[in-house]
Order: sequence, then C-alpha cells, then structure tokens
Amino acid sequence: MDAAAPTPSALAALCDDLDALAPQALVERLRAEVLRSGGSWQTDDSGLPALRIIALHGITISDMSYVSAALRWRFAARAAAGGYVAPAAEPQRRTLQRAWALSVLQHLTPATDSVRASAQALLDRMIHPGLQTIAPPAAVPGQTIAEAAAALNAVAAETEEAA
Repeated sequence: MDAAAPTPSALAALCDDLDALAPQALVERLRAEVLRSGGSWQTDDSGLPALRIIALHGITISDMSYVSAALRWRFAARAAAGGYVAPAAEPQRRTLQRAWALSVLQHLTPATDSVRASAQALLDRMIHPGLQTIAPPAAVPGQTIAEAAAALNAVAAETEEAA
C-alpha cells in the first residue's frame, strides 16, 4: 500500500501513538514519519516568520510553527481515521479527545458528517457516561408528529427496560 495512504486502522494506530506524546516529541515523531515515508522535512533556523508544512499520509497542514502544525495534523489525521472509539480513561487523553471533538464540531478540523456525529457522541459520552443513543423509528408516510413521538417514546421505553 502507498505510504501516503495508510489504511484507516493503521492511521488510527499511528494517532493512538501520537496521542501519548508531548508537543515537541510529537513534532519529532512526525518528522521521523515524513522521512520514513520518503518525504522531506525542511528545517528553518532563521527565526523569521514562515509557514511550517507537514505533508504526511495524504494530510497536509501548515501553521506558523512545527508544534502548531503537528497538533493540527494529529487532529486532522484522527478525523481521517474516523475519530475515537470511546472516551479514554486517563485525564490527559480525555482532555485531548475533548479538544479534538470540539475542533471537529467547530469546523476547525475538516471532517465528514459521520465523523462530526462521532465527535458529538464522544462528547456526549464524556458528559453523560451512561447515555445511550436511541435510533429513531423509521418514518411512516402520513404519520402525524404525535404518532411519531409516541413511537419514539415506545422505543425509548424498550431500550430503558433492556438496560
């Protein structure tokens, strides 16, 4: 498989590894990934304002510092990998997950509608750990709003009884 396009599971595994790193270590890990995948890493020690670009695995992010670009790249990669499966147990990773979800929901990190829904669900589970999502019953042509509400209440009651 092309180094620029890893499988979603490989990208998710890389994101899991990156989530454990402090900002400067994140930059170094991404630099190593860029070089390992055949890319090039431009180093600028001039101290002058310039965009720092990280282009890796089909995701390109630029910012005014490598640390900022690396943090944004990690969020974009997580979105490309489909988001998080569940909230983390460790407070530091939960904080990172929350920041990612808010970035996705505020449209700061490009994401599909399904990833946005996943980000919202992640936040919901963080705020309300026992929260269960209830799939609404299928719409029935000619059904009134009251009938639809009654059907949804019936599904909610069944779900509550099953829990």
